[in-house]
Amino acid sequence: MMHPSELLSALLDGELSERERTQVNEHLATCSACEDELNGLHFARAAVRSLPLLELPAGSRPAEEELGDVVHMTRRPPVWIAAAAAAILALFVGMATILAPPTTLEVRLDQLSDQYGARASLEPAMTPRTPMPVLERVAGPIE
Repeated sequence: MMHPSELLSALLDGELSERERTQVNEHLATCSACEDELNGLHFARAAVRSLPLLELPAGSRPAEEELGDVVHMTRRPPVWIAAAAAAILALFVGMATILAPPTTLEVRLDQLSDQYGARASLEPAMTPRTPMPVLERVAGPIE
């Protein structure tokens, strides 16, 4: 039998069947670790039971006739928090869009031509090639 850790508390509470109680007691006779665990549970149970019972102050407990009017309410998750977060996010995005500096893209063709020409002269891979006839690419040079 494996260590019956879950059954030890049930053994103390008297909740085991006769067969289970016999099996656990047989295991306890051979396993000192489980016996120590059972002793620890017994000590903890005795310590809790030895605590004094405290009486509530007179004004803290409702009267018997008031208990009939108590309505149990279920607590709903705060949906308004998600709505408020969405509104703040929308406001932030809107303000960022409005306050962002305008960007203009201005390209002058003469500058573009000068820049491309300068780059093409420095990098041979960027220079335009003469088109090769399709047949030469597929079948090789024609003689």
